[in-house]
Amino acid sequence: MASLSAVLLQRSSSRAREYLQLQRTAGGTVALHLERLHCWWSGAKATARWRRPGWWWSGGGGRFGARAAHGMAASGEGNNRNGVVTGGVEDAYGEDRATEDQPITPWAVCVASGHSLLRDPRHNKGLSFTEKERDAHYLRGLLPPVVLSQDLQLTICLKPVHLPQEKRLLQNVRQFEVPLQRYMALMDLQERNERLFYKLLIDNVEELLPVVYTPTVGEACQKYGSIFRRPQGLYISLKEKGRILEVLRNWPEKSIQVIVVTDGERILGLGDLGCQGMGIPVGKLALYTALGGVRPSACLPITIDVGTNNEDLLKDEFYIGLKQIRATGQEYSELLDEFMTAVRQNYGQKVLVQFEDFGNHNAFTLLEKYKANHLVFNDDIQGTAAVVLAGLIAALKSVGGTLADHTFLFFGAGEAGTGIAELVALEISRQRKVSVEEARQKIWLVDSKGLIVASRNETLQPFKKRYAHEHEPIKDLLDAVKAIRPTALIGSAGVGRSFTKEVIEAMSSINERPIILALSNPTSQSECTAEQAYTWSQGRVIFGSGSPFDPVKYNDKLFVPAQANNAYIFPGFGLGVVISGAVRVTDDMVLAAAEGLADQVTPEHIDKGLIYPPFSIIRKISANIAARVAAKAYDLGLASQLPRPKDLVKYAESCMYTPVYRSYR
Repeated sequence: MASLSAVLLQRSSSRAREYLQLQRTAGGTVALHLERLHCWWSGAKATARWRRPGWWWSGGGGRFGARAAHGMAASGEGNNRNGVVTGGVEDAYGEDRATEDQPITPWAVCVASGHSLLRDPRHNKGLSFTEKERDAHYLRGLLPPVVLSQDLQLTICLKPVHLPQEKRLLQNVRQFEVPLQRYMALMDLQERNERLFYKLLIDNVEELLPVVYTPTVGEACQKYGSIFRRPQGLYISLKEKGRILEVLRNWPEKSIQVIVVTDGERILGLGDLGCQGMGIPVGKLALYTALGGVRPSACLPITIDVGTNNEDLLKDEFYIGLKQIRATGQEYSELLDEFMTAVRQNYGQKVLVQFEDFGNHNAFTLLEKYKANHLVFNDDIQGTAAVVLAGLIAALKSVGGTLADHTFLFFGAGEAGTGIAELVALEISRQRKVSVEEARQKIWLVDSKGLIVASRNETLQPFKKRYAHEHEPIKDLLDAVKAIRPTALIGSAGVGRSFTKEVIEAMSSINERPIILALSNPTSQSECTAEQAYTWSQGRVIFGSGSPFDPVKYNDKLFVPAQANNAYIFPGFGLGVVISGAVRVTDDMVLAAAEGLADQVTPEHIDKGLIYPPFSIIRKISANIAARVAAKAYDLGLASQLPRPKDLVKYAESCMYTPVYRSYR
């Protein structure tokens, strides 16, 4: 930055030199520095002048963003002398502070124009560039002469499917019968035109969510080496040990607020996919933006490659990762320590690191190890637990009673199962004002060796021992159901069709309205199908699943299966962490997210058998969850974004990214 300032001082006008002399020590990224220069240079027209580091005026009219003033000035947000973002909602380019009709500058490293502008997915508008923009940015001849609105772009190339006015861009996806081809079509759109991709996803979230994420993303990960086209995140392997900070600095965006990281060891229910697990962080962060409104430029997907134990991948000449057995023990631990230290050093302490699809043995260890000193969240443990707890709370509106009045049986004692169990126990302890140890007595777990009981203590992993109650050993799930007599049966073992007809009939004989949640992903690993659950329970079941199922008609009644999708929780949770400037994640914040989701379930939803609200209002749901999480962060003294906004729901909504096209200078 010093050398840039020196060059500009030599070559610029007296007005620019005056600005640069004031800003030499202000720090900041090159793009932000240039934007400030533009605003200063436009001062005569916009009556806008630079005041001091951390406060700046947007160009094109001199309108100072009230939201930016609140978010940056009050909290001290911005870039420090090293160019490190210190937290909060970053809007370095002024896009959010400008009105929709107010021009903004499409900054890259320089002002993008011509062919480079059309190749920049963030700023490319395709045929929506106006005549004036085509002249200003040297686009004449590079585009056909027609000028289309963004809404009209969404109707391109689509023949009607259901309605005469059906948006036709969607047919580019619908025309493919194979889900993976639909996934690739959407990824191509994201690489060409970022805003159009997110607008399409937001407007058609119920249809496209299964394509962008589970179950299709599982197949995408399995074939990631074959469909790989261009990097969508950072790959950190054992080769980079000792140089991870350098690798992070290679990422072009510096204002990162959310990182999703995986080591690829346990991708959905598909096992070890190694480096090809990158599809998971990419998909999760697309949902952070579309559903939670976190700016795409503030999201960073990362895969940590320590090898793979998948023999098929090791033999595959097209595998894109390290061809070696997984590193473990000290070598693995040292790499993760270096990664977490580098993240904090490069992005500050208020970047949320979400661990995703780590193996059970590492997932719990990493969360426990880093949660005291880093802003970390494990979606498989905490996110799954929150969405399931919300579903149980909503289901009890139909069944009656409180959590403490019922018994819960989990089929699967991995990170998802025990994470859900622990959050349920915590909620019971809060409701009944009893210890968590006493609350755990209402919860039973079955693993691959049968019911977890006290006589197995010596061979149990530490996170399972807390649920080893006194009972005779039982190996079979059906026998466990008959002995424990649970109200709710929750599956997270990844063993497909394990909820047999006999198991569901047994649950139905014990309960008038049995609660059955088949949570394993993808669809092939689901413990039962929606049709099986409704048919075998004679239509009395309250059903939820991890993967989507079509509506089921039984005895002339149409049942709409609820999908216990983590996408209900993590986008809003992350937004709440970002807008509050939270420095830690606590169990109370996870509980707040679950309660916020359950509160969105109305009596009308319950009457239809739904235990979750429809995804069509997911951004409203995310804003409410974000407000709950942020409120809890403020209550616990963990929020750094001060002062506290009076209306957190409206503040959350105002901070959400919207993918409408902007006018360019």
